Amino acid sequence: MIRRVTFTVLGRPAPQGSMRSLGKFMKCDNPNTMPYRQAVGWSALDARTKAGIHDVFAARHVPVLLGLVFYFAPPQKMPKGRTLPAVKPDLDKLCRSVFDACKGILWVDDGQIVEMDRPRKLYGVPERTEITVALL
Repeated sequence: MIRRVTFTVLGRPAPQGSMRSLGKFMKCDNPNTMPYRQAVGWSALDARTKAGIHDVFAARHVPVLLGLVFYFAPPQKMPKGRTLPAVKPDLDKLCRSVFDACKGILWVDDGQIVEMDRPRKLYGVPERTEITVALL
């Protein structure tokens, strides 16, 4: 039985912004969030399928360990002494974006994520998100 799925999503990571109500629908205030979440979802589905799994990877109530590394291109003029992207977007909002994108693909509900393996933001090209999901 496969207990781990690892994959990379190319493109600039986008945070899960605040949600606002539009009657029956909810809309995210960041226009880049939906395309990013779709890319994460499609990449997760592809990784799951390549692993030979044709249903949700972590069934209901199965605990999940999640590893996330977000890479951003360094700015053209890097301030002296800065080695890490200690600027927006917030790490927790980046994680939330991945949580929601993988719901129904890698886990039934993001409440199944019981541990995170040192999520972090780094500088690196190409911009990407490296994701590891393990069953506990």
